[in-house]
Amino acid sequence: VNTYLNWRAPSKDITVGVGETAAAAKLLAASKAQNLNERQSLELFTALGIDCVRSVVLTEPGQPVRMTGPFALKLLSADVLHKTDAGMVRLNVEADRVGGIAKDLLAEAALRFPQAKVEGVLVQRMERGLAELMLGYRNDAEVGPTVLLGMGGIMAELKRSFSVRLAPVSVGTAMKMIEEIAELAILRGYRNLPRGDCDALAHAVRALSLLACIKGSTVTEAEINPLIVKAEGAGVIAVDGLVVRTSS
Repeated sequence: VNTYLNWRAPSKDITVGVGETAAAAKLLAASKAQNLNERQSLELFTALGIDCVRSVVLTEPGQPVRMTGPFALKLLSADVLHKTDAGMVRLNVEADRVGGIAKDLLAEAALRFPQAKVEGVLVQRMERGLAELMLGYRNDAEVGPTVLLGMGGIMAELKRSFSVRLAPVSVGTAMKMIEEIAELAILRGYRNLPRGDCDALAHAVRALSLLACIKGSTVTEAEINPLIVKAEGAGVIAVDGLVVRTSS
């Protein structure tokens, strides 16, 4: 219903270069799993040209982590998609506590999700910026592929502000989507607040929308939440990723 009510005609100034989706298409073809785990999801977004948070996978709690903290620890499993809701995320973990918390997380997952295929613990460096957004893609059965931009993090639950378009979109259309979300005035220098990197954000919106251009793609849903917007010139970075595919 929301998609229908917020429908906008597709942009007429879209140019998709040869090879822009080649790496993403190759990655999808190589994976036979119905749903991608979070590490694979972030790799897909990277292949589309979206900067993603640095991360490592621990298959054993005692493995060294050669990054500076603090960290976010998440259960790595395509069978547990919404890990925050499932209680499978630990934030602001210092380096000396990573091993112990990873062990506890795996033990808790074994008890609560015994049927899930667990591939380890994803360790990511904590990232901060000026705003947290949700960027999503959906291949809707009625209206076709769409891309959505909205408030992310906890704001996604408290304030349902968003803009949606048929995919793919141009950078110009993506910029209009940003302008339609009132809360994002803070990224455009509202009341002399620090400006966010709206240009990088618009390019990320366009990049995710290119999922619509992958021939034979079985992706029905993709989501980045949060997508962290940094200061002007510093880019954006995807922190959480989710990709759902059809079984065919």
